[in-house]
Amino acid sequence: MHESTFIVVDSDYKSRHELTLALGKMGYVIPADTLEELGGRWPEEAWLLVHDEGLQLSRTQRDMREANRFYPLVAYSKQAGISHIMDVLSGGAAGYLEWPTPDERLQRTLTNIMARKWQKSTSTIEQARAKQRIGQLSPREREVLTGVCEGFSSKEVARTLGISPRTVELHRANVLTKLGVRNVAAAVRLSVEAQFDTDTTEIEQRELAF
Repeated sequence: MHESTFIVVDSDYKSRHELTLALGKMGYVIPADTLEELGGRWPEEAWLLVHDEGLQLSRTQRDMREANRFYPLVAYSKQAGISHIMDVLSGGAAGYLEWPTPDERLQRTLTNIMARKWQKSTSTIEQARAKQRIGQLSPREREVLTGVCEGFSSKEVARTLGISPRTVELHRANVLTKLGVRNVAAAVRLSVEAQFDTDTTEIEQRELAF
């Protein structure tokens, strides 16, 4: 396995320092409180490890989107429930680590996560990046994107959702902004890359109803 670059984002100095030391045996490590500390000096390729505490994970994902950078992201925490871990993974994370943990276990787990990525094609990496973007859409915006992907006009989507065509247009504009694309065709391509499942939206909507 070639030497990798790791960016460790953790506002807890002790945790960040210890993880940096452990990862130093696997590659080059850039420790930071936030991604802003990089000062725009982004590595061409890197693995991003983020402490899943408070708003740190969501803020880091936001900073990546704003910088138009999409590194494979691995979240970590001392202890997390299965349902929370699944939520993080479904949001586009490449893996989840327990930390602190013995160095050997950390390296073995991270190596397995990285190996799974490397064994897959570049299209899978693009899919993960696309899923990260799609995951930022609200349930209503996903419904509008679903309609667009199925070839419906704004009026048809509006009629199906029981909202005005003007509201659909506003949601479409928000979708383009959040996905970082210029037109609907690009949004459709991104949804295809993410293998966007419309059933997921329907399930989420039903869950929100309770």
